[in-house]
Amino acid sequence: MAGGGAPLGLEPFIHQVGGHSPLFCLDPVTVCKPWEEREHTFYSTLPAALRAFTPAYRGDMQVDITEDVEGYITLRGSPPGDYTRRQAAERGLGQPKMRLKRCGSIEIESEGAAGGDGVFQDERVKEEVNPWALKCHRDNLKKVGIHLTSTPRLPTCQRYMLLENLTTGHTRPCVLDLKVGTRQHGDSASASKRQSKSAKVATTTSGSLGLRLGGMQVYQANLGRYICRSKTYGRSLTTAGLRSALRQFFSDGISIRSDVLRGLLRRLGQLRELLQGLDSYRFYTSSLLVTYDGGAREDGAHPDPLSRNSLSTGSLSLLAGAPAPRRCRHTSAHCLTSPSPPQSGRKRSLSCNQTGVVEGGREEGAGWGGEALPPPCVDVRLIDFAHSTHRGLQGGVEHRGPDTGFLFGLESLTGILREILDTTH
Repeated sequence: MAGGGAPLGLEPFIHQVGGHSPLFCLDPVTVCKPWEEREHTFYSTLPAALRAFTPAYRGDMQVDITEDVEGYITLRGSPPGDYTRRQAAERGLGQPKMRLKRCGSIEIESEGAAGGDGVFQDERVKEEVNPWALKCHRDNLKKVGIHLTSTPRLPTCQRYMLLENLTTGHTRPCVLDLKVGTRQHGDSASASKRQSKSAKVATTTSGSLGLRLGGMQVYQANLGRYICRSKTYGRSLTTAGLRSALRQFFSDGISIRSDVLRGLLRRLGQLRELLQGLDSYRFYTSSLLVTYDGGAREDGAHPDPLSRNSLSTGSLSLLAGAPAPRRCRHTSAHCLTSPSPPQSGRKRSLSCNQTGVVEGGREEGAGWGGEALPPPCVDVRLIDFAHSTHRGLQGGVEHRGPDTGFLFGLESLTGILREILDTTH
């Protein structure tokens, strides 16, 4: 799609909990995801009823990736012609620069961002940003760096889809990625891929429950930090382990978020009824993305007195096998354990400002039938459609009836959530 206006800089999306390709922020309400032809086609042919349960699709754009003489890699793209320029003016995003070092480390900085206050912890290490987002950006930048080295004078160009940012407005975004279904390969998968994916289903909770943890982050008010879990962790879980992980996701460290559980059960009931009536649709390798605000409660209480409208972090750096970043005597921010001093004039922080007005999808205050309702305390959407299909898509196998494997996963999830709610006092 043709761009409109001057190119805009992209920033890494720090709330990514799953997937393998890195996501970027165009503005507070829009994330950029690498282009997939089939996924684009699927979004373009969604029935109206299903759009309420998927991120709003906002077009696509070409992104130029360049490296300057200092070794910083910059991503800039021109949004579609109908992109609202007001969004750009109110983006609140610093211009990012990413440095890829040949030893494999990454440094991501944003100019003008606030000091870091977010702390993440996964099952092994503590970081100042979601460890999975770091991994995705590190792996991608290694590939980009190799390409730029071979053609240093030519920019690398990648195509991205523009999708609704489902964490917009959250002070402490809690995000859960659940792989749903008893089949995790597309119709066009090779025989070896089918065998590999089927074995993974058989040895994980995908086989027993039609569910598998693809990643999560949940804010713990009692600790003042996030707990993160990766898809690798999810593959190791037993049925009891998955139940325990889900219980942890719906807890703020002080109590179970029963308001979130009740709201999610209502949404899942609506989604299940909708999917039961969709003939020929198959959501192979798709996920459910559950989001809620860990910085606010239904009763109006704010368990985290330091909640902000943007989740700022310290320097987004990762060196394989390296210890946690040390404090640099030249600045109050974090720096790499490298003898090189920080670049002057740069605040070593990364921010994805979440203060933008929600655009696309369902607006706050509008009910599913158009009636006035308060903003929901939890949201759930279907995501990742690179291997999804339905009657009418070219090159796909025509299936009949609803996706029973996906529905089985929804039923399992509903049962687990009810168990958690019933045992909550």
